[in-house]
Amino acid sequence: MMLYAYMVWLAVLFRLGCSADGSEMHALLLGMAPASCAFVMFLQATRTFPEVHAILRWLAVPLLLLLPFAAYSVWGVLETVALSGAAICSAQEPSGWQKLWAPAQIVSLAWISYVIAREYRWSIRALK
Repeated sequence: MMLYAYMVWLAVLFRLGCSADGSEMHALLLGMAPASCAFVMFLQATRTFPEVHAILRWLAVPLLLLLPFAAYSVWGVLETVALSGAAICSAQEPSGWQKLWAPAQIVSLAWISYVIAREYRWSIRALK
């Protein structure tokens, strides 16, 4: 569920924009990125239970379908901070964590996608 929460919030981030609190959601997602990377490793723990792993294989499909929307959100922030030199929710200079936000999300999305794809392939091979 942690992976779903992370991917859904990241996917809808471009539609949410900035709230009255500013970039609070961005800060939350920056904290969720390493936690999600750690939680995705629990997928490998299900290999000893082929039936459970087969069920989880199908639960990975929506995560991979959310990936383009999440990447679009990350690109929007990367464009704002790195290319325009503005903060996420204002025209001021971006703070340190805002400069790290997009690269951290890119690394997290790449790692999560890799692990899910690897476990999906393993699951298909194990069922043959």
